[in-house]
Amino acid sequence: MKKNLFAILAISALVFTSCKDDKKASETNTENVEAKSDNETTENVNSGEATTSGNLLNDVALLNKAEKELKELPKFKGKDIKVFQQVYFYGDGRIKLAIQDPAKPENVDDYLFQNGKWQEPQPVQISGGGSMDDNVFPLKDIKFETVANINKQVEAKSKDIEGAQPLGALYYAMNPATGELRWMASVQGTRGNYTGMFNADGSLKSFDKN
Repeated sequence: MKKNLFAILAISALVFTSCKDDKKASETNTENVEAKSDNETTENVNSGEATTSGNLLNDVALLNKAEKELKELPKFKGKDIKVFQQVYFYGDGRIKLAIQDPAKPENVDDYLFQNGKWQEPQPVQISGGGSMDDNVFPLKDIKFETVANINKQVEAKSKDIEGAQPLGALYYAMNPATGELRWMASVQGTRGNYTGMFNADGSLKSFDKN
């Protein structure tokens, strides 16, 4: 079995953890990541404490802008961008991901899209005995605008869920142990929570009650 790597973002304090082999453990890890991110980011999003106007999750133009500008950053222009384990998209306008340095493959930096632009990257501390190659995936494998497609599908599914809360965030992640990649979104309802899993192109894989 492949070994996982763990990244501790020294400045932003966001901890990227890897998925376990089974779905339940994967969901638990996701909750842990969210809990350590920006003083309970998910709770802030759901409570309406947004940092920008609008909703990134359904803004195709802003999603495309973010993707284009990331790829055009001097460090990445014309190069194959490799993401460390996950990309997070938040309704309040933020996108978070850690990227392998093309010039120094052993290094990973945290990138944050906020207030309509990419912020200065922050260094990441990597630990664990795994291989970096087993913990990164090409950014070109996904399109940011797929977020809007998934959000629309989740909204449709939520109509049948009592007390469903609007989606505050979703993410694309890999399981380093298996190499599996998928989009994931969680919906909180009055009588239970649900998890949706989607393929790289945004097509629905599963949507089940936890």
